[in-house]
Amino acid sequence: MTILSVILAALVALSLISGAVAQTRTRVVIGYSAMQAPNAPLWIAKDQGFFAKYGTDAELVFVRSTSVLTAGMLSGYIDIDYSGATGLISAAANGADMRAIASFGSRLTHVLVVRPEIKDPKDLRGKRVGVVSIGGTQWITTKLGLQHVGIDEQQHNVRILAIGDQTILKKALEAGNIDAAFFNGVLAQELKQKGFPILVELSHAEIPTVRLGISARKAYLQQYSDRVENVSKALIEGLAFVLSPSSKPVVIKTIMRWLKINNPSAVEAGYPYLLQDLDLKLYPSVEGMRNLQRFMKSYNPRVADLKVEDLIDSSVLRKLEESNFIDRLYNRYGLK
Repeated sequence: MTILSVILAALVALSLISGAVAQTRTRVVIGYSAMQAPNAPLWIAKDQGFFAKYGTDAELVFVRSTSVLTAGMLSGYIDIDYSGATGLISAAANGADMRAIASFGSRLTHVLVVRPEIKDPKDLRGKRVGVVSIGGTQWITTKLGLQHVGIDEQQHNVRILAIGDQTILKKALEAGNIDAAFFNGVLAQELKQKGFPILVELSHAEIPTVRLGISARKAYLQQYSDRVENVSKALIEGLAFVLSPSSKPVVIKTIMRWLKINNPSAVEAGYPYLLQDLDLKLYPSVEGMRNLQRFMKSYNPRVADLKVEDLIDSSVLRKLEESNFIDRLYNRYGLK
């Protein structure tokens, strides 16, 4: 047998093996609606092969609107929602049966970035504040944040403008189309280096929410609990990887690539904010869900009738806890 024949035979064997391995993985479509650094556990799980490790062929789909992402969930096109709980609450109010499975962010950590002429929260009166979309998690973050600094949208004539995801919000602020917006820390640091001040950091306020986590239709969870469990394992390992100090260089490169940021110093400066954004306490906060409900009922009265605690399904997390999966994982990454 010639060397070429040996090489070709080896390539064929490898392709057959990889094909067989691929067939053992289950395809799961995961949708997310915000282009932001706290998505790092999702991106890390994809790039570091954690989904594949737990038998999942994950397809990540970015959808620019919470409402469109929710529609994709209800239609069955998207299997798992990786975002805040506003879509879940809105869908439940309209009769859909969805469940929050885990939360990776249970308090507000956004920062308010403003144009240079704004020196104090009272200067926001009569100004334009950008949001990703009306009714989404970042919109409620904005409402809660303005309330925290003593600004009332109606009383102080603040105009809330739906602009698009955070990368588009950043461009709108730079172009002067808005006067302020709440960003995650990485994009805030990039703007700060360009001369836009950070006026408020919400992490100090300890305001509960559910701004990042995973959810699914109840029927999907019941029928494919093993898939949801495997996706949860991959994402929890992604979370542990991101929060592990030794992973910092990889995390920074991952964020730069997915957010298309060419300024490593901005991501380096925003890295401490990312650590604040993410939470090792994985159970969705009922108080945080109620905070979302409080604002959402103003434009959808049916939201007021929900018992938000009934929208949480902790069965997957309990199983992972009882098997010591989570503790072993956290120990392996030096988080305990």
